[in-house]
Amino acid sequence: MSIPDLVGAGWREHAKDPAGVFDRMRRLVAEARAPGDVAPLAGLLTHVAGEHLGRFEEGLASLDALAARPACAAGSVEAKLVGRQKAALLFAAGRAADAEACLARSRSDAFPPASDRVRALAVAASALAGLRRTEEARDLFEEALSLAAYGPTASDPAAKALAITGNNLATELENRPVLDAAETALMLRAARAGLDFWRVAGTWLEEGRAEYRLSSSLRKAGDAAAALRHAARYLGIVEAHPDDASERFSAHEALARARLLGGDRTGARRDRDAAASALPAVEDASWREVLAQDLSALDASLGTPA
Repeated sequence: MSIPDLVGAGWREHAKDPAGVFDRMRRLVAEARAPGDVAPLAGLLTHVAGEHLGRFEEGLASLDALAARPACAAGSVEAKLVGRQKAALLFAAGRAADAEACLARSRSDAFPPASDRVRALAVAASALAGLRRTEEARDLFEEALSLAAYGPTASDPAAKALAITGNNLATELENRPVLDAAETALMLRAARAGLDFWRVAGTWLEEGRAEYRLSSSLRKAGDAAAALRHAARYLGIVEAHPDDASERFSAHEALARARLLGGDRTGARRDRDAAASALPAVEDASWREVLAQDLSALDASLGTPA
């Protein structure tokens, strides 16, 4: 199995066993021989060491080992990519001066000067959010958003980095049982930024899912009317593109939950039924089972027999 394939398996398994995946990826570094091995390994090493484990120094050591491989020649695109990943872990570790020095050595000439820094800060913010270091994550995310005032375009990786981080921050905060006012504000700020930047960097599918995320965050914040608006926008996006049963299910589920929050039980049941009608057409059996569990949870909220 190739290194990219092994890394792909690691991504599928890392949420359940981050330490085990991290150890396997570290051992794979010694086998990285082709330039195409570098980006997948660097990405997963950074994500797991930072966001899941908080083992910044070990992550940095692994990236240094990867940078020393022949596949990562000095001055190459691969070497600069590893340098940016190192900068992200350095920012997350609070070593801003070292991160800046790392970025200076890893400058990409293809994009505006702020792009590299935005990307590193965004990855660092996601890592700190995953570690529940919310205030630090907020500060780095706000710095990244401020730097992005130059307006990254679809071809600029900074736009996608901010879109992903916005989604990750919002999701992390939504999953907490209780939020204070500052956490709620950050959740909404992140979800809105995620939508803004997916509109730049993503497809209709990603934009639609960002509408779902913002609707969900607004529900968490108790704003039923705004949640309903964004769920309706999600459904509009889905209906304007080739039929996708999974997305149709999720759009109606979001609408049902927003209506329920606003007290419209009749409308909520109507959208619940529309979601249920889409479920059998979802082709991926494992994902269909996940959505079936979502439907059961919605039924419990509605008091609908399963």
